[in-house]
Amino acid sequence: MKKRVFLHGLCNYPRGSAKANYMQYLSMALKEADYDVYLNSNLNDEFKLLEQEGILEYNGVKLIPFNMSKNKILNFLERYLRGHIVVNMLKQYNITREDIVILISPDVHVHREVLNYKKKIGFKTVSCPLEWFPISQFKSRREWKANNAYFDRFLPRHDLLFPISTYIENHLTKKDCKTMCLPIMADVQEHPVGTKSFDKIKFVFPGNGMMKDAIEVILKSFSRLASDDKRRVELHLCGIKLEQIEAILTLQEYESLKSVLVIHQWMQYKELITLYQAMHFLILAREENQMTLANFPSKVPEVMCYGVIPIVSRVGDYTKYYLEDNVNSLIFDGCEIDLCLDKINQALSMTQREVAELSVRSRECAEKKFDYRNWVGKIHHALESL
Repeated sequence: MKKRVFLHGLCNYPRGSAKANYMQYLSMALKEADYDVYLNSNLNDEFKLLEQEGILEYNGVKLIPFNMSKNKILNFLERYLRGHIVVNMLKQYNITREDIVILISPDVHVHREVLNYKKKIGFKTVSCPLEWFPISQFKSRREWKANNAYFDRFLPRHDLLFPISTYIENHLTKKDCKTMCLPIMADVQEHPVGTKSFDKIKFVFPGNGMMKDAIEVILKSFSRLASDDKRRVELHLCGIKLEQIEAILTLQEYESLKSVLVIHQWMQYKELITLYQAMHFLILAREENQMTLANFPSKVPEVMCYGVIPIVSRVGDYTKYYLEDNVNSLIFDGCEIDLCLDKINQALSMTQREVAELSVRSRECAEKKFDYRNWVGKIHHALESL
């Protein structure tokens, strides 16, 4: 009989967020490691899910819907009951000491209730800290304190942690936590690479949610391109509105740039894939701070599956351990306009053949380093050693 693993995290699954992607690839790796995988989350209405014998499935992973109220008041009250809801779900599935629960959530109410129930049953628990925000990113001191409690009081009580970055891992190992650093993974076999035309050199900035990226640096870099180069490029923007762009740029900068910009409204996932298949470069500028050092942007390995070449600031694990300048990406040190512009100009100076070769190596990096199949053995060993 297969050992069961239950994953919990509210993420609009599948494909509704970066966390949803993290949970998908982790679930696929667990399934490949021959676990019986159950994923508990709120579900994305965009996807039609397979139902067999009353159980929903996506890519062979069983889904347990976490139904959230659309009423704001009820939804607020439910936050304090989520831990009880998760425990009740585990009870319904008759969890035993042989099972494993993986929490992909910073919700202290969920951690408290699951860890308390663990004392009674004896199952193993794992948690995956994916972010570490400074106080400036919280709406109130109370929320910041809850996040500190998650890091300092609850994470050390789990049997194993999968921090997304070595920055988070180093903090946790000082607290004698058992860890295995697990970056955002990918599935290079899920969709074809696609064919890229060279009528224009196409850059994409797929922003969403909390803005860790220095979009101002990106926009101002493109605004300073030579006129001839502007006629050769397109800058595709996702997750950012025209009003935000107009607020960032001067009127003169915007007027010089608007012919280059392609602003995408909300896109279905299949439309996003079609966009990535057509792109040549990802552009990503980031300051070095706690938030960016702790994070591992899912957009980097995701677009590399389609042979998109990252142009990125040197910050965090992805430029330290995975990407190589002029090998599978273009990397600049710092987060200044001139540095970003230099790399954009380097990209534009490349021949079609050079772009194609770098694109192939970008895809190979995703295949050899980020694809979830490369991580199956490590994840299995970490869980079986508990």
